[in-house]
Amino acid sequence: MTLEGSLDAFSLPDIFQLLSFTKKTGALHITGPAARGVVHFATGSVTGASSDVGRQSLGRRLVGAGLLDDAQLATALDAVANDPALGLGRAAHEAGAVDDGVLHEQVVEQATDAVFDLLRWTRGDFAFLADEPNPDDLGVTLNVEEVIAEGRRRLEEWDALTKAVPAPDAVVSVVLTPSSVETSLAAEEWALLALSDGRRSVAELVRLTGRGEFATVKTLSALVDRKLVTVRRATDTATDSVAALLRRQGELSKLEGRPATEPAEPVAEPVAAKPAAVPDVVPQRPEPIAPRRPDFPEETPARPGRPAASVKVTTTTEGSAAIAPDALVSTLIERDPSVNKSLLLRLIAGVRGL
Repeated sequence: MTLEGSLDAFSLPDIFQLLSFTKKTGALHITGPAARGVVHFATGSVTGASSDVGRQSLGRRLVGAGLLDDAQLATALDAVANDPALGLGRAAHEAGAVDDGVLHEQVVEQATDAVFDLLRWTRGDFAFLADEPNPDDLGVTLNVEEVIAEGRRRLEEWDALTKAVPAPDAVVSVVLTPSSVETSLAAEEWALLALSDGRRSVAELVRLTGRGEFATVKTLSALVDRKLVTVRRATDTATDSVAALLRRQGELSKLEGRPATEPAEPVAEPVAAKPAAVPDVVPQRPEPIAPRRPDFPEETPARPGRPAASVKVTTTTEGSAAIAPDALVSTLIERDPSVNKSLLLRLIAGVRGL
């Protein structure tokens, strides 16, 4: 059976119901204005879907949920590179990286999110290719009527959600001071808070978490209602609490004479200061330069009745004088009781200091 046409003439719910009624197996390709989607069928039931075949939708969801570490992801990527017909989700399952129950839940949510995205397409073309396999076929089957009903329910809720989150390019920021100190967060809420840095848009959060636009926007809307995040259009000036804090700190920087947008400076570790040289209060006295004295004997005045003694004075290389009394002088000093030994020793010390 050849089934192709335009979304202007046939709605996707009608096409889904036709494929379900006829128990078809294959892939329904939808080409929209900006992307190409696909819905996989097996005997009339949905087994998987993607609103952008250019992305590994299921793989991104697994990575965003923290279900694959680096080694497991590398193993799955190698398997997909060696077999283009293999999806990343099925490669991770075959490697035993993800629990079957958890993986089944992720596949159901991924297919439901994708169908909701496709239901919002009002322009495009479709073509059904019979017997085309699903690269991420993990044995999950979804009833078409239930999938369509969930998609329509989400469409009814969508208008209310987009009031809090106006556009895919809207920027999300975390509130600096929440109204409630004790706040419990679900895992998906915590993940969005961690990624909301005041620069990422809603579309970027959808891509990073891999959870689909409806689930991401719904979680963001709940966080906005709880005053934990703020959402502004990309063209609007930042008015969130973090931007206000930066603006106010910038005003203080101006008062301090600093640039208003000065970068954060790293705190340098204190370096031990070298002790400053303390100048001498009194300049150091230079070494005295003693003149070289001639080497000749000096006559000692003779006392009455005693012969004159001579003392030999020599000058050392350091400039100090050394006195070498001869044997006669030594004998006179020791034997003559009239010699003042103390006075003589002081005189000798004075001569040495010259």
